[in-house]
Amino acid sequence: MKGALLSIGEQICKDFNQYLRELEYEGRCVFLPFQIEKLKVRNIGKFTERTLEFDRGLSVVYGLVGTGKTTVVKSIASISGYSRLVKCGEDNGEIKMTLSDGRLLHQSLDEVRNVHCIVVDDVGEQLDENHYEKFLCYLRDMNTQLILTTGRMNDERYEKIIHMFPDCRFIDLNGR
Repeated sequence: MKGALLSIGEQICKDFNQYLRELEYEGRCVFLPFQIEKLKVRNIGKFTERTLEFDRGLSVVYGLVGTGKTTVVKSIASISGYSRLVKCGEDNGEIKMTLSDGRLLHQSLDEVRNVHCIVVDDVGEQLDENHYEKFLCYLRDMNTQLILTTGRMNDERYEKIIHMFPDCRFIDLNGR
């Protein structure tokens, strides 16, 4: 007899590291070898001009659909030069491109080893409140800078975050 099927939340909680890697492959999670103090964007996505300052621990960027949460994550990934291109299990990779005028562009890529910042877009959107709390505990125990975006910032989630991350910085993109 087969075991009971796990809910999506239970599957995710079973292996949070795998969940983060899946989000990375979807372009919704970035692992960086440095911490971020400030991000300034001008004429990018929804932003005419916006400066975001991040905490050394946890920063939560929240807002309604279309307020620029994903733009923040993509901007960080873009400016850092990071992208998850290196084949799983390999340490480095290489890209060469020849342009129509004969110029050669070359980029060497190294897998991120020493993670000092994790940026996750729409963290926990698929998790119920119990699993969301467990996921936050998992992230807290990683002892690295965290930048999370979420569209759902209710009182219960706010209280859980403040309880686990007392020095958390909240960044409201709703224009308040």
